[in-house]
Amino acid sequence: MTKESAIVVPIICALVVAIAPHTFGLPLWINAWCLVMWGYMLVRLKTGWPLPSARIRYGLTFTGMIGLLLTYRVQIGADAFIGLLALMAAIKPFEMATHRHQMITVLLTYFIIITSLFRSESMFIVLYMFFSVFITTIALVRINAPEDKLQESVKLGSKILAQAIPLMVLLFLLFPRLPGSLFGIQDKSLGQTGFSDRLSPGSVTRMAQDHTPAFRAEFRGPGPASTQLYWKGVVFQKFDGKTWTPQEMEQPSLPTLISPGETHTYTILLEPHNSIWLMALDKPIKGPAWALLTAGQVLKSQRPVKKRLQYTVTSLTRDSFMITKKNLTGADTEGIVPDSSDTSIDPSPPHISGQILAQKMAASIISTAKTKNPRTRALARTLVKKTASPTEKIQALLAYFKENQFIYTLNPPEAHGHPIDFFLFESKTGYCEHFASAFAFMMNVLEVPARVVGGYLGGEHNPYGNYLTIRQSYAHAWVEIFDPKNGWVRVDPTMAVAPERMETNPDGSSTALQPSAGLFSFSQRLTFALDAANMRWEAWFTGYSYFEQKAFLEKLGLGKWAGFTGTPLILSLLALGALAGFSSVLVWLFQLRRDRPDPVQQAYGLFCRRLDKLGLTKRLDQGAIDFAKTSGKTRPDLQTTIRTITDLYVQLRFQKKCPDTTLAEFKDRIKNFNPKPVQSPGSTLSKDITH
Repeated sequence: MTKESAIVVPIICALVVAIAPHTFGLPLWINAWCLVMWGYMLVRLKTGWPLPSARIRYGLTFTGMIGLLLTYRVQIGADAFIGLLALMAAIKPFEMATHRHQMITVLLTYFIIITSLFRSESMFIVLYMFFSVFITTIALVRINAPEDKLQESVKLGSKILAQAIPLMVLLFLLFPRLPGSLFGIQDKSLGQTGFSDRLSPGSVTRMAQDHTPAFRAEFRGPGPASTQLYWKGVVFQKFDGKTWTPQEMEQPSLPTLISPGETHTYTILLEPHNSIWLMALDKPIKGPAWALLTAGQVLKSQRPVKKRLQYTVTSLTRDSFMITKKNLTGADTEGIVPDSSDTSIDPSPPHISGQILAQKMAASIISTAKTKNPRTRALARTLVKKTASPTEKIQALLAYFKENQFIYTLNPPEAHGHPIDFFLFESKTGYCEHFASAFAFMMNVLEVPARVVGGYLGGEHNPYGNYLTIRQSYAHAWVEIFDPKNGWVRVDPTMAVAPERMETNPDGSSTALQPSAGLFSFSQRLTFALDAANMRWEAWFTGYSYFEQKAFLEKLGLGKWAGFTGTPLILSLLALGALAGFSSVLVWLFQLRRDRPDPVQQAYGLFCRRLDKLGLTKRLDQGAIDFAKTSGKTRPDLQTTIRTITDLYVQLRFQKKCPDTTLAEFKDRIKNFNPKPVQSPGSTLSKDITH
């Protein structure tokens, strides 16, 4: 292999491995661009094709930048940034004639590896990054020692990576947590799934096609029943006849729990969705310190969730009305659950009663949509002619859905004209948002305040991790009606048509907690096991925020620094100091290892000193074999012994594998090597030798 091949091939391999995680997120033309450029360099090593001239390289760079601008336009995000790095990495191998450019290419490769965290922080991508760093480090070794064998480069690369791991862990624990993403770059392509601030026919239906996880929930202790797995995210209180939107009429207020009720505490690992909504079970009563828990019982983040987020919530839970069959007064009839656990929570600001607030909301809805869906208005009034209480009105509307052959489907026809009129009188086919929107609108027409809630229903239990995975396809919409005694109470009109949705997720999995993994196939168990391992990793890796770092420092006895306003500076100095100390220890250990006497060289030095006493001095430019030849010519009587010892030395120094007895034999021969100097002709020894 030529010197150029020994350098170019490892670098291109490192670039391919670094870009691989981004392949599916990059445009097809950028992937093809990289393959063509790198392929040309590899073919050139065999064919001797010329390198592109500087003019051609500049032209390629200009063309790539134009393509990048046409693809991403003015959208500056992670995709555009990674695309730019990919274009640079594709052309850079054309100019690696000097050691400086080779090093720049390797540093660019390391930077591309870091950008993998823009896509994901999962355990699998981190392990892949370690592999990519290992390949790139081997390329770095080859640049600086192209004549070495590949095995030696791999061995040295492994040592370097092993030595870097302790430093990496140290910096992870001590370096100040960043509030945003690396360099402030956000991937605008992330977080586009999930609930938005608008709900119209088809909104939830589109989400039902997405099976990626929306969030995961791990309970402290036994989890709630499957009938209680209503994950609230957005409350829609304003309606224009087609679209529901939030209208926060309350001021943020933390409700206080006075009377006891069934509560569950759990930890949420939320995927980025680029909105402020935080998912929580039906009635959250306590959330993280940095979140807002409004009087409308909705958890909100103070800024859009653009990275994976972990938080702990405590919620009051209750059963679905389709299971308990109770009404607001507690009678055993077809109605809704009395939300007795909420009697101590004031759903409105101190100066406005909850009932007045709800009535204002209902009046606003009716006023805004007074010319919309006229047939639905007339139908609602017709259905409740013989009813008086809110419970009877609810039962009448639910009975209408149940008895008129409505169909629950993911493929409803596109609405036209008045959407709710079309749904109730023409198609009679819809998804949860159709039933919830129609039911809430009719309840408001009947002067019973009602609002639509967007969130998720159910969850897939992981038997290895004892947590629930809630996917985007589990998106659901239901209704909350206002009762003067109990506040906002959940009613799910979809259950009147598809009660099986309460027990089964849209993908066919059960919402019930499974007792063991024995009910699943091998592939399912393997999927659950890998997901559980990744869940633990992400909970630790992603969850190590400023607050966790502060708690860690307090355990180390550095609590006063953790609460200091200059924490970032203190932590930076602490991390740098620890890094400097650790580096000093490594240098000291390596110095000790370097200064440690080599037993082979030590024994050979003794051998040379004994020959020096005989007048046989080894020159600095003289090798061991040459020295043995000249010494043997001067002292023929010692020629055999000198040659034997020298052969053992060469074998120990340059042969990779030697028998364990070789070193012992080498030392013994030198130990017993004590020759006498040759005497002058008139000496006694000469006479003895002569005679």
